[in-house]
Amino acid sequence: MKSLSSTCLGLPLRFARHTRGNVAMIFALALLPLTVLAGGAIDFNQAMNARTRLAQAIDAAALAIGTYPDIGRGDATTIAQDFLAANYPEWEIGQLQSLSVDLDTINDTVTVNATAKVDTAILGLVGIDSLTVDWESEVVRARQNLELVMVLDNTGSMGGSKISALRDAANLLTEILFDAAEDPDAIHIGLVPFAATVNVGPGYERAWWLDPNGANPLHAEWSGAANANHWDLFDAMRYETWEGCVEARAIPMDIDDTPPSNGAPSTLFIPYFAPDEPDNDWDYRNNYINDGTSGSTNTRLQNLDKYEDGQVWDDYGPNMRCTTTPITPLTNSEATIVNAINRMGASGTTNIPQGVGWGIRVISPEEPFTQGTAWDDEEILKAMVILTDGDNVMSGRSTELRSDYSAYGFSRDGRLGTTSSSSWTLRNELNDRLEAACALAHEMDIRVYAITFQVSSSSTRALMQDCASHPSLYFDSPSNSALRDAFQMIAGDLTNLRLSR
Repeated sequence: MKSLSSTCLGLPLRFARHTRGNVAMIFALALLPLTVLAGGAIDFNQAMNARTRLAQAIDAAALAIGTYPDIGRGDATTIAQDFLAANYPEWEIGQLQSLSVDLDTINDTVTVNATAKVDTAILGLVGIDSLTVDWESEVVRARQNLELVMVLDNTGSMGGSKISALRDAANLLTEILFDAAEDPDAIHIGLVPFAATVNVGPGYERAWWLDPNGANPLHAEWSGAANANHWDLFDAMRYETWEGCVEARAIPMDIDDTPPSNGAPSTLFIPYFAPDEPDNDWDYRNNYINDGTSGSTNTRLQNLDKYEDGQVWDDYGPNMRCTTTPITPLTNSEATIVNAINRMGASGTTNIPQGVGWGIRVISPEEPFTQGTAWDDEEILKAMVILTDGDNVMSGRSTELRSDYSAYGFSRDGRLGTTSSSSWTLRNELNDRLEAACALAHEMDIRVYAITFQVSSSSTRALMQDCASHPSLYFDSPSNSALRDAFQMIAGDLTNLRLSR
């Protein structure tokens, strides 16, 4: 028989054991709703992700349908199904449940609605096996005249199937815009192919705004001679003519539309002329005639007499890095733009800011191209499509000149804002000029669409996304088909369509 003391002593111990059991049971009972709440948040987050993807697909489908003014409901539904298949594939979260397309010919609107079912992982424990998400997009024609310039990368990395895909996509955009225009004069398109330089066209040789008298202080800056003139050097050489490319003006005029003026020599544009580089260093790449002298780099570089009757004896020369076809000014001729697109090739390195700068000038009403309407004309939408497939490039060299010659001359002369010989530093400076060019386009109320085409660099993708007027106007295209889709979506927006809800 247990003593009273031992019995009394045992009561607290038994009570403690019972208490632990009660706490464990209460915790177990509470764990289910806590688990459901936590897991439910995950299920809801999955549903919101599915809704975002569905919204993007529906918006794209509505814009695409709207590019066809006389489309029927059956064809419109087929287009919507195709866009959903491409942008909301079966392996995405959620299963498509319904899709409807409504065409309102009275109010000229297109409405696309879809729903998707998202299976739950945790909420099923309380009887909620799925969540339904939906999205509706409506687009309406704004009926506004358009001036568009396409600023397109024509560098060497665009060779092969890529340049073919670009031509195809740019032609698609052109075709859609002209087909949708009720008035042929309501749409004007220009084209700026770019590589290391931009080509304004050899037909402008010695035009007044191309500094025929060498008045711009940057004209032949590399020569050290006050009276040096690129035009005279071309004239002095045998079998060499200016092929149409231009150099950058002094910052900030390198990317803006400051009109050229004979009364302000620094505003005049400079014909591109890559000088013969010295014979005495293998690091000099553009060495195409005999120096005609010995001595230092400057002595060899600045001996202008060697150009008299000089003849290029290798693949380089004064037009080195002038690789693109010429600019096509704004025109309402579809055939003119299509022919210019089809002539585009792929050669050279990348200078995106020069492309954007000339894009601004093409849709500007100022010289040298005056086809653009006034900036404050409320009847005109000015837009720009910018495409690149790679990073900006200016090649640094461990020479006295510190770089290859470019639209910004030699790095030694500091025209890009640095005298560095580092290709990385020079690229960063070009990136800064691109940011400035895009910011200027935004300030001038240009609607900017930016496209990266098979670009692996996350920094370049981020740079181009920031260049677009809105994140939704940036398109990263990892394939030829994605590029075509991007141009078609841009066409949908530019056929005077806007998301109204």
